[in-house]
Amino acid sequence: MNIIMISDFNLSQSGGGAQVSNDLIIKEGVRRGHDIVLHNYNGSPVNMLRDYDMLISSNLEAAYRQNRLTLDFIVKHPNHVRLEHDSCLYLRPKDRVDLFKSSRLNFFLSRFHLDYFKSMYGDIFGETKIVYDPIDVALFKPKPGTPKIYDVVYCGLIHELKGVGGLIEFSDKNKHRTIDVFGWSSVGDELLFANHDNITFHGSIPHKEMPKLFQSCNSVFHNPVVNEPFCRMVAEAILCGVEDFIGTPEKIGSLLEYREHGFDQFKINCSNASIQFWEALEATL
Repeated sequence: MNIIMISDFNLSQSGGGAQVSNDLIIKEGVRRGHDIVLHNYNGSPVNMLRDYDMLISSNLEAAYRQNRLTLDFIVKHPNHVRLEHDSCLYLRPKDRVDLFKSSRLNFFLSRFHLDYFKSMYGDIFGETKIVYDPIDVALFKPKPGTPKIYDVVYCGLIHELKGVGGLIEFSDKNKHRTIDVFGWSSVGDELLFANHDNITFHGSIPHKEMPKLFQSCNSVFHNPVVNEPFCRMVAEAILCGVEDFIGTPEKIGSLLEYREHGFDQFKINCSNASIQFWEALEATL
């Protein structure tokens, strides 16, 4: 099939979890023989002049704010499939209904993800399928015997919505715990932690180094203010054998899935996610 996937950013523009997942899904689609065009918020308008057998919509906030014609193109496509990664708060209510009603199949990342969407927006989603973010389980895996050189680690975007305020509070109340931060933000990371002697800021590290980090820590801190539909970072830590998560586990889809289904089934679902996505999508044809 000739397919266009529309998502705000590609992996070279942003290294977030949605971009990593979309890249793995696209690679599996290409392996299965599909011709896939990834259209980003600043992509050429020419991309939307071609005829496509299928359209996959994903994160759309930047594209939606920049050009409303993108949404019109999506909802009018006769074979639209929705791959939801976030909470979709950026859409106006009518546009959100139009987006999901136009989709033949709506993918969500966890039961938690789908349930809170229904509680927020009503049951507007038609046919749904729960498929995890795909993760390379050959890379993210336990490594028994690895020395625990870190106590508590915080990874990823340093932001209020990701719970950095909770991290500061935790450090103040737990002076006996050492915290290592591996992440990034747009402002003053070093200054944010300057007055906290038990926090060491390392900056961001390449994704390929994350398994070693998780295999070498006792606990992961993740205290999101907003709901995390899945959270690739937590899922990767689970797959590396981390069992202690500090923060708000009731808001993290991957942690809820792991606790419900157990390690072995969670690992299978992560490993097969790209295949499960394409099998479900191809079954709609």
